[in-house]
Amino acid sequence: MSESPRSDRPDHPAAKALFGWVEAKSTPNILLVGTIVIAIVLFAIDLRLERHEYLDFANSIFFYGIWGFLAFGLAVLSGWPLGRLLRRDEDYYGEAETQPADVENPDDVTEQAR
Repeated sequence: MSESPRSDRPDHPAAKALFGWVEAKSTPNILLVGTIVIAIVLFAIDLRLERHEYLDFANSIFFYGIWGFLAFGLAVLSGWPLGRLLRRDEDYYGEAETQPADVENPDDVTEQAR
């Protein structure tokens, strides 16, 4: 087994068989071209569809693609303020070598019990 350059563990044969294509230098270009081709095909299909929507603006060309993109963008952008609201400080749990003030010293407790 060959050693992985980013890890001290050997590569697993199943992982290499399933995800070995990710390491190829042409993978990003193939994924980009594939995404563009899929988008063009979906846009071409969207041009040919005949819709019977209740609301007039939903009949417009590329409506569902634009609506989905805006909804996804809103979901991603709403993560920033939510992250700021929920994030804790780096020293939230205190220093690693210190004992919290509200915890008794176990040595004192055993001496008092004697």
